[in-house]
Parts: sequence; structure tokens; C-alpha cells
Amino acid sequence: MHLAQLLSDLLLSLWRGTIDYTPPDHPSTWEWAIFRDVDLWHTHGQAVADAAQHLPGSFDRKPRNPAQKINTGYKTWEFQMYIFGLGPALLYNIIPRPYWLNYCQLVRGFRLICQHSISMQDLQAAHACFIQWELDFEMLYYQRRAERLQFIRPCVHQVTHLATETLQKGPPICYSQWTMERTIGNLGQEIRQPSNPYVNLSREGVRRCQVNALKAMVPNLEDPKPALP
Repeated sequence: MHLAQLLSDLLLSLWRGTIDYTPPDHPSTWEWAIFRDVDLWHTHGQAVADAAQHLPGSFDRKPRNPAQKINTGYKTWEFQMYIFGLGPALLYNIIPRPYWLNYCQLVRGFRLICQHSISMQDLQAAHACFIQWELDFEMLYYQRRAERLQFIRPCVHQVTHLATETLQKGPPICYSQWTMERTIGNLGQEIRQPSNPYVNLSREGVRRCQVNALKAMVPNLEDPKPALP
């Protein structure tokens, strides 16, 4: 599953007080669970929908009202635009400040690491944000309490590896779920032998790898792509 969706689900379940808990711990004692207030949650959801109207068309799918649609097919791209795009502004002065600052560290690191090309300076900044976010997240939410161990999902630790993996593999966009899904779809469209699809798919995959290898060795073989507006 997409990392953006996993992180979004974790944060929203904490802020809404819907994450699993173990007595004597209870959401009523969590100062960060501000969206247990149903009216505030619906007001915030409408603010998300209203803000989405101002996003340009190049941003693809706009986030819908999460208070109404979060359990009915809310897309990963909507989560990413909502939590990692609009969220810091819309949650300012709503989430208590220590939690908002911690959240903003995650957002800044995520925005830096999602670039198609990333400088060493940005990579170091993203790594520092992720490391500090994980540490502060544990101190603010988990608080080293055994009954809150379920707050520390694998995605919390995963973000601390994004920068080091970028050094080994390149920017995460190159091997993320988005890229894999698009590649699977493109390869499926290129099947021309329905009677023997798997062999045909394998041949198309090999040919694409060969073409990509040539373009990597001789970049001038590929025409420059137009910039976004």
C-alpha cells in the first residue's frame, strides 16, 4: 500500500480517536484527539473540500470532504493532497501546537523526498526531518507506554529509511507504488497476443528494459518532455 495512505490513516485515526486503545488508556484523555468533536470534524472536512476548489487541474484528483467520504473510496492521491498538501494550513491553530509542529516536520520531509530529482542538501534536510519526526512522535503520542504500542506502526519506522534508500535506488518516485501501478497498466495495454498473454507480456517487459537502458546510457535518444504549466 502507498506510504502516504498508511501515514494519513495513522494520523487521522489518532486525531479522531478511532485507533485501537487498551484500558486504562482512553481517547478521552488524549489532548491530540481534537476530531472526537464531531462538529469540528465536519467543519474541517468542509474546509478541505472548499480549499480543493483552488487547486489547478494539473494536480489531478482533488481531495473530497473527508468527513463525508473517508470511508467510501477515498483515494491515495486525495490523502496525499489533503495530509501532505493542504493539511498544515488547515490544521493550524486546531491541533495543539506541539503536535502540529511534529506533523509539519513529517510534511516537509515528505515533500522534499517526493521530488523527481533531489539534491544532497534536500536529501539531508529530509532525513533530519524524518528522524526528528519519529523521535518526537514517540514522545508525544506513544510516550513509551506499553498500552500504546499499537501507535507505532511499521510506516512510522519506514520513513526513517527513505533518505538512505534514495542514495541506493534514487528518489522514491522511481520505485513507488504509483510507478509500479502505472507500469503494470502500460504493459497490460501492450499485450497483442491474447492467446499467449504471459509470454507476450514478458517480451514487452524485456524490450522496455532494453529501451530504458539505452536512454539511460544515451539521454539524447529521448525527446525532452514539456514542463508542467
